[in-house]
Amino acid sequence: MTAYFITCHQSPAFVRDQFRFLYHRDHVYLYHVDAKAPEALHDTVRRLAEAFPNVEVLPTRHYAWASYSQVATTLDAIAWALKSAPAWSHFVALSEQHCPLHDPNTLAAALQPGVSYVGMTPFSAMDAGGQVDIAHRFSMDYRELPGVGSFGIAALARDPDFLSRLHHGSNWYVLSRVACAYLRDTVPSLSDMARFRRCVHADEDMLQTLLAHTDGRAGTIACRETTFVAWPHVIGNDSMIFRERDFFAAREDGWLFIRKRPALLPERVAVALEASAAMTETDLTGAVGACPEAVPTTPDTDGIAFARRIARAVVRRGRGVRADLLNLRYGRHDPLVSLTFQTDRVPDDVEIRVVSQNLSDFRVLLLSMAPPAIDFSTRHVHGRLAPLLRVRSDDFLCRREILVQEDPTHGFWTLPSDGSISGLVRRIERYIGVAETFGGPSEPLAASGAFSMALRETKARWRSAHWMLRRLLRRTTA
Repeated sequence: MTAYFITCHQSPAFVRDQFRFLYHRDHVYLYHVDAKAPEALHDTVRRLAEAFPNVEVLPTRHYAWASYSQVATTLDAIAWALKSAPAWSHFVALSEQHCPLHDPNTLAAALQPGVSYVGMTPFSAMDAGGQVDIAHRFSMDYRELPGVGSFGIAALARDPDFLSRLHHGSNWYVLSRVACAYLRDTVPSLSDMARFRRCVHADEDMLQTLLAHTDGRAGTIACRETTFVAWPHVIGNDSMIFRERDFFAAREDGWLFIRKRPALLPERVAVALEASAAMTETDLTGAVGACPEAVPTTPDTDGIAFARRIARAVVRRGRGVRADLLNLRYGRHDPLVSLTFQTDRVPDDVEIRVVSQNLSDFRVLLLSMAPPAIDFSTRHVHGRLAPLLRVRSDDFLCRREILVQEDPTHGFWTLPSDGSISGLVRRIERYIGVAETFGGPSEPLAASGAFSMALRETKARWRSAHWMLRRLLRRTTA
């Protein structure tokens, strides 16, 4: 028996197809649906679990690319499978964008008892560019903003001893049951746990490193990847969508799975997959209902209302401050709140940005607007450390964040129980003040004591009253 762990975030159609291609009554299918995924996807997976007794759904959480939430979700799935699922031999990690290259029986037969299949390259064996990438992942103390990604808060000294133990590989692996039990029992006592929690892309380094140093306690670990990925250097573009010839070449070369799948499968690929599918689309529709139709993306009303509330408060209190609600302008849901602020004194190459996905946890940051580029070197922008961001969003991909090291909260803020946003507004004002010093003489930030905070609050209220009075006078004289 095989336990399939499948992470989903976007497409009900992909999930339904994959389920038909992979399904066998003797296997277990464990799903996790990202909290920010469309409701149609949540409903699709719920219906599968209701109709098929060997399908389970993990409690949803906000799942962020490059962040520790990916590892935490996998560990949750391993713990559930070991405790609640019938005796299975292998745990297979997939996403909704995977397609099997063989039928379920052939896939199960390809997995040897007690053997795990994990790509594991020692840090010392990587080329210079790879080593720079991996070292960069551990060069900052990262903190995760739920549903958005991880942001560095402080630079960390390079640790050669730790890097010498590190192994890197794909996060698409096959683990034996004994390896899963080893991970369940070992991770809580791992001395490097805090370090992995504070890095990015732990999903490609943490379990791989643990399994590389088991001394046989996790069974046999075969250094082999089982998922063929359509990397840009393979297909000649950045889409990472596999082509028809990639599918059949990967099958001939002994791979078990392939990703990422195109929206419309090539005809020969579709024929091959349907030939071994456990059921037709018609059969699945009879069991769980029809695939929901795609719904055009519309702005989220709660996110927009919250963003407007923040924008009004900051603009009203800060004379000359302009706000732009990017999630309203572009109709985005990822992140749910995306706000920028600008003043005449802030350089054009810097944005004050506020983001949130769950409307509870927020991040204020200074975003460098220099052209995006994959460059892991340490850089400074306006005299401040500006690390490369590892956040998968159009706004942040391959951009740099300018660190405000004087801020003890590092730009993170959580909505209090009373719903007041005054603390967030003060933090935004603080970051605007820092950005306004760029290009001119540096000015020390105000102290963060209670008296200083109250004084700044009083001044802010005076600016607000002054601004409102000027508007009222202009209206009466117009």
